[in-house]
Amino acid sequence: MNAKLGRNLFARIAAILASRRQPDFTCGDCDRFDRCGLPPSETCVVRAEQLERGDWKLRRKARALARSVGPM
Repeated sequence: MNAKLGRNLFARIAAILASRRQPDFTCGDCDRFDRCGLPPSETCVVRAEQLERGDWKLRRKARALARSVGPM
């Protein structure tokens, strides 16, 4: 009974830590989103490359600002 409780506790802690590590990256943040045509995947090479660079956050903010301001 104690082993099962320990496994459940460990599983919950692992899930919490894993959720904190996951970035907020979505396929819409991808450079190739418009022409990709593939379903979202955790094993996408382009996604991994952009997460490594970290510049997708700046592009997301710039896109959001452009949508809120509109064309000038």
